[in-house]
Amino acid sequence: MTGSNPNIGKFLAKSDGTTLIKHTEFVLLASQNILSALAISGEEKALLWPKLRFCAIFHDLGKVYPDFQKVLLGEGKTFGFRHELFSAWLISMYLESSDEEVFAIATHHKGIWNEREDNRIPFSELRRGLVGRLDLAKGFLAENMINILQAWGEYFQVERKLLQNHFKIKDFDRHVINFLRTKTQTKLSISTRFAFAKLRGLLIVADHLGSAQLQDYIPQYELIQPGQFQPQDKQGNVYPFRAFQKRLLSKIGDVILHAPTGSGKTEAALAWLTANQMKNNRLFYLLPYTASINAMVQRLQTVFGKDKVTALHSRTLDFFFDQLQNEDSNLGKDSEFYQRIQNEAYSRKHISRELYYPVKIATPHQIIKYALFGKGWEMSLFDFKNACFIIDEFHTYDAFLTGLTLATVKWLKKHFDAKFLFMSATIPEFLQNLIVKHIYDGVSDNLIVTPSPEMASDKEVLNRKRHCLFCKMNTSISDDVPFIIENLKDGKSVLVIVNNVKTAQQLYQSISFEGTVRLLHGGLNRRSRSKIEKEIISDTPPKLLIATQAVEVSLDIDYNMAFIENAPIDALIQRFGRVNRRGQLTDKNCKPALARIFLYENIIGRTPFYPEEKLTNTWKALLKFDEKALSEDDLIRICNEVYVYGYSREEEADFNLAFNNPIINDFENHLIAGDWRDWIEDALGERSSLKLDILCENLVDEYKSLKTEGRYIEASRLLVSVYPYEIKDTAFYREKNVIIASDFEYNPIIGYVRKEKNIEDQFL
Repeated sequence: MTGSNPNIGKFLAKSDGTTLIKHTEFVLLASQNILSALAISGEEKALLWPKLRFCAIFHDLGKVYPDFQKVLLGEGKTFGFRHELFSAWLISMYLESSDEEVFAIATHHKGIWNEREDNRIPFSELRRGLVGRLDLAKGFLAENMINILQAWGEYFQVERKLLQNHFKIKDFDRHVINFLRTKTQTKLSISTRFAFAKLRGLLIVADHLGSAQLQDYIPQYELIQPGQFQPQDKQGNVYPFRAFQKRLLSKIGDVILHAPTGSGKTEAALAWLTANQMKNNRLFYLLPYTASINAMVQRLQTVFGKDKVTALHSRTLDFFFDQLQNEDSNLGKDSEFYQRIQNEAYSRKHISRELYYPVKIATPHQIIKYALFGKGWEMSLFDFKNACFIIDEFHTYDAFLTGLTLATVKWLKKHFDAKFLFMSATIPEFLQNLIVKHIYDGVSDNLIVTPSPEMASDKEVLNRKRHCLFCKMNTSISDDVPFIIENLKDGKSVLVIVNNVKTAQQLYQSISFEGTVRLLHGGLNRRSRSKIEKEIISDTPPKLLIATQAVEVSLDIDYNMAFIENAPIDALIQRFGRVNRRGQLTDKNCKPALARIFLYENIIGRTPFYPEEKLTNTWKALLKFDEKALSEDDLIRICNEVYVYGYSREEEADFNLAFNNPIINDFENHLIAGDWRDWIEDALGERSSLKLDILCENLVDEYKSLKTEGRYIEASRLLVSVYPYEIKDTAFYREKNVIIASDFEYNPIIGYVRKEKNIEDQFL
């Protein structure tokens, strides 16, 4: 039965035939399930539920208008009037409803009018258009709406008073349209704007999940236990926790964890989580690079379950596309296959940003953007509540990003009662002090956790020596190519790390070796890089890997020896960590051995991103350990020596500028429900366009072919990122928003190169 008017069962919500009743039921169930999965108090849920239920029931009722139904049936063109505004008008005029309910319904598809934008039509013109369209609808409204509303309310058991209002355009203008501009909202109280934002955010999520038909099961965070992540080897042998890991099993509150590479930091972080988790909370695990995020997703899925963990970064679509290809690796990969997994990848990317997954592995940018009112920020009002944040490898951020991150941490603690674990193997003491000063008002009591030399299990990792350092003064790696070849022929697995793409490509051409050789650097497109990364972390990795800083904290690799160009100490520590990573290297007599690391003073090519002072200080500090074994404790002391004076004057200015960001620090007064900002421009300014995506000319035909077949993700993976100066003096042109570099040619093994000569000639 469909209430007093049987016709309401015929109204459509989607052009695929989904009825309005069925879609509303989906959204209503999604509303109930998402609210139950949030880490907010029972009191707040009790206050929100009646309002959210009402919004879910009536959010799309405006679709009953005959012109809109004709569009869904394929019998008309455009409706000419946003159905959500029609829905908002109906409930504001005919039903008891609050301003926040009307606002949520009116804005659940689009945001409000923003006076900051000067490229839109004037608000007065918008108002005239909306009011005029309503005026044309008078006849239908007067004849049908009371009956439809009554039947709809009966079907969904809505206990709201039905108002017998006449058609009042002016009242709608005052109560609804006027809310759709920032100028009006700034006059409302902060608490009212918060209420508007919360209900709007929940309705948007419920509508998205209902439309995707994911309303039946919304995963909830489940409390984890130590046995789920206790250290074990590949054979499944379980090891006891180290002393510092045990401390974290009962450490309630924020922590700064400073522990060596390979000591079990991830297990330590999860130990901290067991002490600080609560029912329905969220976990955000922040990492600097997409490759390390993708690997961490797979690792944490073994702890929390595959359906509870997702990636969240700028290349999330690629991650899901690769994941789906791997899941269906035995299927025939025809065009239909790629279309199917492409659609599923888009769906997973969309859902990863919703209030859906309780565990998200992300870059800091994905959190910062919500503090800066990036699109979708209203959802963060629930996602971040009582959440636990693990910020891993934060020493890799430049001063500006560090400032933005710490400003966001302060924001999260103030507004959401979030808890934090900062974690690094190479945190300089000055950076640790910076966190204590700005986040904890200079009080570090019980905040810092490090392995203790007095505890046997901790002492083992502090004193562990995996490397012997050889400093090559006034020498570059290219001078030692014969020596590298000699070690490869001797059966060693060799890692070569340089500071720029061109040097890596040159070495690839000059090292003659019949075994497997791979390049990993920023000059590869995403298709090539994905394939190469899989080979590197496979059971049979290449015997020679030539890489740039892309390898520092991205992949779990382990080589016998390394040849490395000088770089800042924190970068070098990460590079060293890719050699004899597990400390299992043995000599010819099967006795434990140290891996040799050759460090070169002379750097080939440009390194504008590494300050000369840091390079010099790092070299001087490491020169003291020439031909000596390095312990983890040694590396910590060297790191503090290099950074003894902290940031440079320019870096300190960048940090302060970011940390004092006026939007983050005055969040309440900038808050306007239904409005969002170009957060990248607000935060980064000129820093937002450091690289450009280009298409090398020899891939144009393949790119167009893939696009023609509708394989858009695969087409986008052919693009490669370059610095603007690299194409400054080259021939390039734009075609449908794609920059095509005529002077660049792409090789799937070595990446992009200039075409002036053939590829081989460029590296002789």
